[in-house]
This record gives sequence, structure tokens and C-alpha cells, in this order.
Amino acid sequence: MRKWVKITIPCLLLAAGAVLCILRWQAWFGMPAEPAWTGERYDYTFPTFAQDNVPGFKNTAEGWQDTLSPASLDILVLGDIHTNLQRADYDTLAARVPKADAVLQIGDWLHRGQTYYQQLLLREWTPSRLCGLPIINCPGNHEYSKGIHKTLSPVWEATFPQPDNGPVDVPGKQYYIDFPNLRIIAIDTNPLVRLVYLTRTLTWLRQLMYTAGDRYVVVIMHHPVFSAAKGRFNSLIYATFRRALGEADLVIAGHDHSYMRRLPFVVLNTSGKAKEQRIHYKTDVTDTAPTYAVLSIQRTTVRNHPAPLTLNVYRLSDGQLVDILYVKHD
Repeated sequence: MRKWVKITIPCLLLAAGAVLCILRWQAWFGMPAEPAWTGERYDYTFPTFAQDNVPGFKNTAEGWQDTLSPASLDILVLGDIHTNLQRADYDTLAARVPKADAVLQIGDWLHRGQTYYQQLLLREWTPSRLCGLPIINCPGNHEYSKGIHKTLSPVWEATFPQPDNGPVDVPGKQYYIDFPNLRIIAIDTNPLVRLVYLTRTLTWLRQLMYTAGDRYVVVIMHHPVFSAAKGRFNSLIYATFRRALGEADLVIAGHDHSYMRRLPFVVLNTSGKAKEQRIHYKTDVTDTAPTYAVLSIQRTTVRNHPAPLTLNVYRLSDGQLVDILYVKHD
């Protein structure tokens, strides 16, 4: 047998093995096996602003108008939860924020994007006093499968349908929602691993910020631009969005299991296991305690400008106020 044949055949076999490993990576090192659900099955559709009828809201030319408390809009903001909160926790939050009109969640609500964790969430959420409030959220990395080809769990998509008004030909859940005096833009940072996706998303984002008019612009994303914990820095997100999002009124992220404020950037953690803090040069406030927030804006205007936007941050354990953010258009 010729020498080149002895070399070529093993090389081809090695190449075929490498391709097989790549194709099977998702199956071998993807989502962990799903635990068996042994309790009662739950069926519930979360109300979102992708629907025609949203509890407590009416769709108008100015955006979604709050019909229950039209003088103000109050949104309960939750960070990483990982299916750790129970009904009593949600009831406590409802008691602390009795005027909440909606819930905003910034990823990793489910510990894994599997039916078991969805059922766990529904078991604790549906009997709580927060059940029925419209949900605004973006998926976290725990709602995606692992491996080379990351895919969003169909369980998440069925549970949290969101508006279909994102950038064209970009995977993930990018969308925006308009309220009077407020525009919320959701960026799904998980699938943004190719330059073309990043470019299209950035162009779409800049256009939405430019056309917001007098509305305050609040951006939600799971992976933060400025990391709040050691070892969590995402250079791709930082390089792509730092300059553009620096012009937003508020950018709320999660993922880092710590609290940090570096305006307009905020990182929240509601129930994820605390990470070691990473102190930045211009960071104003940091905390490792689990936190939640209330985003509020009045319906009135002052000198033809929207009333100030506020974000009050509270400690989850006792409801103590730990930080206040105040944004006002000149």
C-alpha cells in the first residue's frame, strides 16, 4: 500500500470523528437530564404584551395605557430567580408593591428551560397575588440549551410569548414595547455570537432609541455591559453595546448574581446564588444581597417633558431600600 494512502485514510477517519464529535456535542454536553415531575401538572398562559387583550392595559396610539391606575406606571423588576422563589415570596413582593401594573424579569427565571422547572414555577406563581400581571422579560442563558448550537427552550417560548417586532433575520427574542412616556427595549444577548447578528441588532437598537421621541428608553438584557461579579466579563457585549447603550436612560441586566449601579447601567440579582463582587473604577453602588426594584413613571408631563423616571432598589430579605435612581429629561 502506498505511503500516501496510509496517511490519508487515518486523517480522514480522524476528521470524520472530529465532525461527529462536533455534531454530537449538543447531545453529549447540552442540557442536563430533566428531573422527573411527580406532582400535579399545571397549565397557565402568562399574559404578555404580545397579546391583543392585556389585563389592566389598553393599546392606544401612545402605547399601552394603564387602565387600572392611569396616573402612573409601576413595574416590579426581578433579576435572576432560577426557580428559587416560592409562593410566599411572591405574595410578599405583591404586598410590598401593591400598585404594581406589570412584572419585568431579566432572564434566568427558570433554572433550566425544561418542563420540570416550568411546572415548578407555575406551582408557586399561579396561586400567588402577582399572578395575572403582564410579564415583560428576556431569556437568560439558563433558558437556552448548551453546546455549540444554543437554542432557546420551546418551553420558554410557549410560556412567555413576546411581541414580534425585533430586527430581521436575527435569532432570539429581541422586541420593544411602548407605553406613554416610556419605551422598553428587550435584547436577547444569548444568540448574538456572530458579527452579522450583532450589527443588525445594534442598527435596530439605535433606530429605536432615535425614534423614541420624548419617551424614556429603558433597555433590558440578560448579560450586562459592565459585569458586576468577577469572571463574568463579556467582551463581545461590552464592545458592541457600551457606546450605544450609554445613551439610554436606563439599562437593566442580570446574570452576575450581584447588584451594581454604574449609570445608566444597573445589574440586579433577585434569587441567584451570590457571586464575588467585581469593583469597577466608576461603580457607584455594589451589593451581594438579593435585590428587586420598582420602575415608576408618572403620566403627567412637566414643561412638555415626561415626569421623572425612578428606579427604587430594595433588598429581597426585608424590603429595605438600598438604592434610588432618578432620571429626568431636560
